[in-house]
Amino acid sequence: MNLESHLGLIRSLTAFGGLGVWLALETWRPFRAPVQPKLGHVAVNLGVAGTNAVAVNVAFGGLLLGWASRVTEMGWGLFPALGLGAASTVGASVVALDVIFYGVHWANHRVPVLWRFHRAHHNDLDFDVTTALRFHLGEVLVSTGVKAVCIVILGVSPWGLMAFETVLLAAAQFQHSNLRLPEPWETRLRTLLVTPNMHRIHHSRVPAEHNANFGTICSGWDRFIGTYRIAVRQERIAIGLDDYPRPDDVTFLRFWAMPLGRSCRK
Repeated sequence: MNLESHLGLIRSLTAFGGLGVWLALETWRPFRAPVQPKLGHVAVNLGVAGTNAVAVNVAFGGLLLGWASRVTEMGWGLFPALGLGAASTVGASVVALDVIFYGVHWANHRVPVLWRFHRAHHNDLDFDVTTALRFHLGEVLVSTGVKAVCIVILGVSPWGLMAFETVLLAAAQFQHSNLRLPEPWETRLRTLLVTPNMHRIHHSRVPAEHNANFGTICSGWDRFIGTYRIAVRQERIAIGLDDYPRPDDVTFLRFWAMPLGRSCRK
């Protein structure tokens, strides 16, 4: 089994294993009751994730990992120029890509054409672990292009790329989970990580709330840059977007057509 296969297996185990664990925990200790039938909601979001996985694999395959291998072989990028070793490069890759994708997330809310794709993630009427899979293919392709550029500028290694992808996936599943955590745990975890309470605010229908808390893994970027918001009563948060208030607005087919639809408040 080559490196690409090993890394793909790690990511798959994280994706499916994490999904199963969080779905079970959400069922045991849910934070809020679902708005839509649970099975239908999960089916739509899994269908979106499956479509993206097939499309990206057909279009790119192992392109990003191959590109990272090429960059590492050639010694391109900032990290080799700084003389970082293999382990340091992995850690630096996770931190650097995390702050870069904080910026990408911010841009998804501020740039109209990017918001047209990203709003498909926000129009989910429920907030659970499967929401972490609900991204439009257009947004996925933009993210892939950003990663390709970052790999060569920073000198991200294949292990650095896969470490970031794996940590990001695990963090996304955790922060989108509909799990009621004890408040002391939430508070302590939030000093470092984006937690469900923090990210639930980002999925509020109130623009001032969903235009805050852009962090993808670490919560510190929001605090440092000034986009952190936590003083919101969790029980009153209405999930989704005002322009798409009904289950009929967020079906599988309408999800894909959303970038072509009417304008929607950012």
